[in-house]
Amino acid sequence: MSGRGLSGVEREYIRKHHNHEVKDNQCSSFLINHIKAPVHLVWSLVRRFDQPQKYKPFVSRCVVQGNLEIGSLREVDVKSGLPATTSTERLELLDDEEHILSFRIIGGDHRLRNYSSTISVHTEVIEGRTWDHGDRIICSGRA
Repeated sequence: MSGRGLSGVEREYIRKHHNHEVKDNQCSSFLINHIKAPVHLVWSLVRRFDQPQKYKPFVSRCVVQGNLEIGSLREVDVKSGLPATTSTERLELLDDEEHILSFRIIGGDHRLRNYSSTISVHTEVIEGRTWDHGDRIICSGRA
């Protein structure tokens, strides 16, 4: 993955939390969003494996099997207009201290095979100062 245009802090977060091993015939990508909201508020939405529609506008419905622990499954219904209607996903990591959620897509009516996603939420640091209302979400995936 190219690190062009990233700050040193962003590169470090990606190296630490989003370093997917990419094999032949696979790809990897990441997306960084800067959000003007406190980290605890953003994390309270992102950590909800059972309610991805709270922050993913393309999800219309989600049904979870399990107690929202590692290994729990969710069946996600996707809104029309996308090249899929369902996705089955398994929770791989939920770290409330580091603000990291990771899941793997294990089924559905789409072409994603061997896809995993990691989402982390971090406080924004600008010119050495921590901003209470500026956080960054880093999402990465590998297929």
